[in-house]
Amino acid sequence: MISNEKYCNESSGTVADVVLGVDTHLDVHLAVVLDHLGRRLSTFSVPTTKKGYESLLAWAEGFGSLRCAGVEGTSSYGALSSPGT
Repeated sequence: MISNEKYCNESSGTVADVVLGVDTHLDVHLAVVLDHLGRRLSTFSVPTTKKGYESLLAWAEGFGSLRCAGVEGTSSYGALSSPGT
C-alpha cells in the first residue's frame, strides 16, 4: 500500500482525487481510501467518537483531494458520520 502522503499522479506530478469508503460498526469504523482507478491505497480504523471521525477525515485527505465518500449502514451505526448529523 501507498504511504499516507499526498497520492501523486506520477505522469503529471499533480495530486489525484481519492475516494473514501467506510464500513460502520458499533465501536469502530473501518475506512479505505481508493485511487482514481479503484486501487486500495490504505485502510484505517477509528473509534466511533467525534475525535475518531475528525481523524478519519484528516487521514483520508492526506492521500489527496477527497472526491467523494461512501458510508455503509448510515441508518444505524454510521448515522453520526453521515452529513447532516
